[in-house]
Amino acid sequence: MVEEKTCRLCWGDEEEGPLVQPCACRGSTQWIHEHCLEQWRRTGPREDAAYRCGQCMDRYRDALSLELLSARLQAERMSGQGTVFTLNTLAGELKVQGKYAEAEPLYREALERQRGTLGNQHQNTLKAKGDLAAAEQLRREALEAQRETLGNRHPRTLASMNNLGLLLTTKGDLAAAELLFRELLEVERETLGNKHPNTHTCILNLGFLLYTKGDLAAAEPLLREALVALRETLGNRHPSTLDAIDVLSVLLDVKGKYEEAAPLCRELLQARRETLGSWHPVTLDLILQFRVRLLNTGILRIAQKLYGPPLRWLCGARRLAVDTLVRFGPRFGPRRASVAPAVDCS
Repeated sequence: MVEEKTCRLCWGDEEEGPLVQPCACRGSTQWIHEHCLEQWRRTGPREDAAYRCGQCMDRYRDALSLELLSARLQAERMSGQGTVFTLNTLAGELKVQGKYAEAEPLYREALERQRGTLGNQHQNTLKAKGDLAAAEQLRREALEAQRETLGNRHPRTLASMNNLGLLLTTKGDLAAAELLFRELLEVERETLGNKHPNTHTCILNLGFLLYTKGDLAAAEPLLREALVALRETLGNRHPSTLDAIDVLSVLLDVKGKYEEAAPLCRELLQARRETLGSWHPVTLDLILQFRVRLLNTGILRIAQKLYGPPLRWLCGARRLAVDTLVRFGPRFGPRRASVAPAVDCS
């Protein structure tokens, strides 16, 4: 039996316009008319309606998000309202969509405004400035206070544990971060269940941390669990799903499981082409990594079917990717640490 598609806002069908799936919602709420969605985003009462779904909280990450957030920022500036939240939100959208040059000045402006309103010693200001040691101390104090007043299972306590764990990971204190993430995961499995988005995020964070520590045996089952759950709940193209595919493919590659890593990398490359474009540094870096997997598995003929003569495509892409990453590397930073084997591209 084929499920009838209806718009979640007007309950109309495809005769009244094309139905799209703009977010991670499933079931009867996954479909909506393009014109209904745009009207809701422009006129909806929720502050975040412009850039994310109010049910699944998935971000749309499109041109309309940038348009509406830019208009909101301009209106806030003209009226003299606080703009830090909108500055950070718009900057984050620009960053995700690969518009780094436009995002940077907004982040800098947000930092200066935070200094003025929160002071130089507030934990958010310290983290934005890069003073991670001072920010850690404040976040530890906040977590201890919440444990004492709210208990270890309160949502605010769990959020503070996650934030401190991420900060410790950024600092490189992986042992301390692992203890927090393991405690957090145990509580979230018990209170929220294995299917809750917060649980998925914690599983992914812990799996990535263990991979970073080099504990591949412990990291692999967590990353596999996270990927299966994210595919089921958020879909194959959600940023969190793509992050899980990325980390798991690298882990499998490091463990020598090239046959399993290659299709994941191919899937990720196709998704990055669709979302970031073929010329984005992240996409180009993935081309290099896909080349490594083809070489490792000895199946270069796959490249010929997908992209044309393999050595010509691989070597041309390699030259282009290396040139782009060398020129823009300081801005985007290296994504992976693997080294491509030498190939004669002359």
